[in-house]
Amino acid sequence: MFGIIKKIILWSYERGSWQYDVMCVVILAFIFLTPNQFLDERYSNNPAPNTVQTQRTYISTNEIIDRASPNARLSDLLGEVLSKRYQRKITVKRFEVDIEKVNDGSTSVGNKNVSDQIRGYRVWFD
Repeated sequence: MFGIIKKIILWSYERGSWQYDVMCVVILAFIFLTPNQFLDERYSNNPAPNTVQTQRTYISTNEIIDRASPNARLSDLLGEVLSKRYQRKITVKRFEVDIEKVNDGSTSVGNKNVSDQIRGYRVWFD
């Protein structure tokens, strides 16, 4: 019994043998059949105290336009909006810009006049 376990752990079966094929099938089954919740800590129901749980939300440009100033950092503005929304101190982990193509006559792409307009931001925070 110990010899079989040793061969499995050390992967000492020759390529093309039925034991090698079985181990490959088991590994592939684990990769493709394991649900995301099993390996991803964001889905954890009882996270460890030191595990950071991040959340994601969307902030439109209308929500931050009133707070904008020339020297303000965008991440700080997003943090202020979220802090007000959730009534607690929010730290922004990262954000992505949501851009919309607008036909306004400023830039020609093909036979259409198109420019980019920022619609909002996808924000990850804890």
